[in-house]
Amino acid sequence: MEMKFKPEELNFHREEYQKITAAMRSKDYAPLMKKEVTGRVNLRHRRPNPYTRDGKALVSFVLAGKELKADIRKAIDLLGGLGKAIKSRDRVLLKPNFNSDDPPPGSTALDFLAAVIEILREHGCTRISVGDSSGRPWVPTANVFKKSGLSAWMSELKIPLLDFDQTQFVDVPIGGEYLEVIAYPKDLEEFDKVIYLPTMKTHYLAGFSMSLKLTVGLTHLADRSLLHADNNQFVSQRAAEMSIPIKPDLILMDGRISFVSGGPAVGLVVHPGVILASGDPVAIDVQGVRLLQNYAAVNHLGMDAWFLPQIKTAVKHGLGIANDDQMAWVR
Repeated sequence: MEMKFKPEELNFHREEYQKITAAMRSKDYAPLMKKEVTGRVNLRHRRPNPYTRDGKALVSFVLAGKELKADIRKAIDLLGGLGKAIKSRDRVLLKPNFNSDDPPPGSTALDFLAAVIEILREHGCTRISVGDSSGRPWVPTANVFKKSGLSAWMSELKIPLLDFDQTQFVDVPIGGEYLEVIAYPKDLEEFDKVIYLPTMKTHYLAGFSMSLKLTVGLTHLADRSLLHADNNQFVSQRAAEMSIPIKPDLILMDGRISFVSGGPAVGLVVHPGVILASGDPVAIDVQGVRLLQNYAAVNHLGMDAWFLPQIKTAVKHGLGIANDDQMAWVR
């Protein structure tokens, strides 16, 4: 990215950003140009949230220090422990955020990802994979994996790295107000559990990009043109509807560094220094939004989190809890 932000700037230069990303976009990358699917299935990965107490969805909050793995483990233990969601025999997919090759919070921090892998291995998990697909301006995803250092790290850790640009896809009925059918990787059927690793940040079109919007990286690149249809008026709603088929079994959100304006790749950076965890994507995103709202910035978060379009759409489709009475902080 060639955009330069001064520390004192609170406003994101949307028009300049859109010109740059439009110029970056590949004009002949096959997955962008044509959608090929191997069939149509009613794919649903939506297990009950194992992290509840007295009927309330738990969201844990940990101030990050020098011992990252210990802090992530504490966030999980505050919920009740990894074993409530993940068994050692499970085939586990880690879904990070490598929308672009920009440094955190534009992408998942490699130390965060590596710490989660180590925690899973210590839990006895041996069948762990990492998979993602980058945003339309930054593809091919293989280039993002290489430039970000992800390919080298996963090779060193001996973790299979799935490039969803290169996989088979199946059409999945959405049944939403904005989306009817979206294609997802057939590989998803091979995993018992899915763990999301979002970063905590704003998004200049969707308001914010946390766990709900992370599912976009599992959809076919050609279908993502639907996300930006109608001159980007309904990005938030469509992003939420893309989460209808898939609910992560555990969400570990890195809020050590965040955008409070701009995003998803560049923006005004702050350092909240926190780690959040939950089994409910709506609950954790609401709390993440509220943390970002503590900072002065010009963005799309200027209302109660429950009234933001992405959250309202997720609640409408039953993707998580519906109000504060159904949520509990643990720290």
